[in-house]
Amino acid sequence: MADLGLRISVDDGVAELTLDRPPLNVLDMALLHAFSDAIDDLGAQRDLRLVVIRGKGKAFSAGVDVGEHLGDDLAPMLEAFGRAAMRLLASETPTLAVGHGAILGGACELVALADLAIVTDDAVLGTPEIRLGVVPPIAAAAFPRLVGLQQAAALILTGDTVSGAEAARMGLVWRSVPADRLEAESRAVIERFRGLSASALRLARRTMRGAMRMPLHQAISEATDLQVRSIPEMADAQEGLRSFLEKRAPVWSHR
Repeated sequence: MADLGLRISVDDGVAELTLDRPPLNVLDMALLHAFSDAIDDLGAQRDLRLVVIRGKGKAFSAGVDVGEHLGDDLAPMLEAFGRAAMRLLASETPTLAVGHGAILGGACELVALADLAIVTDDAVLGTPEIRLGVVPPIAAAAFPRLVGLQQAAALILTGDTVSGAEAARMGLVWRSVPADRLEAESRAVIERFRGLSASALRLARRTMRGAMRMPLHQAISEATDLQVRSIPEMADAQEGLRSFLEKRAPVWSHR
């Protein structure tokens, strides 16, 4: 998919999806479809522990192609972007976005939807669509759940941007780090995931995402029932518990 602006690599349980469409990794329909297809294809790899999303060059991404908001392109473009967002949310494998430079519009929405996001302190995040007379639909739906109504309104209604450090403080992303530490910090997180069980990570993600759609009392009940049903059937759950009792390191089969 490199010719569509997406590079894919898989190594020792970690997949990396790198946006590579110079100069600003603008997300056009072809790239969005490639991204969605890649998430689907990676879901078949049962030993996968993490999907990392990066941008090559001077920016993560300046967002969705503005030209594809016009005329007959609008509906298919929004459908392509919506599909990419939904695939990211539905991924069975945890996702980590690693961002720097411009992280704007649709790119900001995708980073915020990742399970974890690490950005540079000086990254620029925001949804400036209102300045073009349009609305970012994913942000309008998701940001109030992530950062609260006031903070979401400030981003969506004004189109103002925030630094990576401010995005971390408001909860739009997980962490921000100095630019010269981004690679080392993200690699440290990736190595931690390599040491975990893929089946346990899938169960944890499914539990959390399912619980978000329910009232708290129902979510607690459903989450508990899911563990009761799943853990006895998971080889890695049995291995992890036994290894603790036997005072040894676990050997994961990712099942």
